[in-house]
Amino acid sequence: MSAVVAVIDDLREESDELDELVGELDAPGWRGPTPADRWTVAHQIAHLSWTDEVALLAATEPDRFGDEVTKALAAPDSFVDEAADALVDAHAPDALLARWREGRQRLDKVLRDAPDGTRIPWYGPPMSVASMATARLMETWAHGQDIADALGVTRTPTARLRHVARIGVRARNYAYAVRGITAPEEEFRVELRTPDGEVIAYGPEEAAQRITGPPTAPTHRTRGTAA
Repeated sequence: MSAVVAVIDDLREESDELDELVGELDAPGWRGPTPADRWTVAHQIAHLSWTDEVALLAATEPDRFGDEVTKALAAPDSFVDEAADALVDAHAPDALLARWREGRQRLDKVLRDAPDGTRIPWYGPPMSVASMATARLMETWAHGQDIADALGVTRTPTARLRHVARIGVRARNYAYAVRGITAPEEEFRVELRTPDGEVIAYGPEEAAQRITGPPTAPTHRTRGTAA
């Protein structure tokens, strides 16, 4: 199995797990508040649905996606919230759930069928297929954790989080750059141990700067991003 297929498979599993969490909710459950300010469970799923659809547009119609980037640049602090609000206002929970399911299935197929070397335009730098799937998994996991917390459900970390750790490590210097800060030159290492004993490690073993421990849920939440 290729690395690309592996992350797409894990994205599907992460999405299916979240689907099980929300699939049987009643209307009050969908309206329940989550740790993200002003966002209900419905907003969380609406955001995932919208982002899947935008990713699909980027992969299949890059020129039209350019129009979405222009809209985002015109309202950088509000375009994500506005998209989630619009879907929540327009769809009953069952319709919103159906839309999310359809969109993620379509994106799954497009990512699997993409030729080797494909680069997908995005709100930041263009992304490889593996990076796009990883970004979608990261958001699905993070927003899923907000939903789990809202519902009082404890989720067990899985080995799928190795992809989230990897994208965090790879994007570390970029995170400094977009804030106009020079990234530290010193090497660092991340070591995570999954529940089944697998060690996920990035960076040189001799690095003095390191993060070790189990993969865990996020401790600080903000509303969704498209990056």
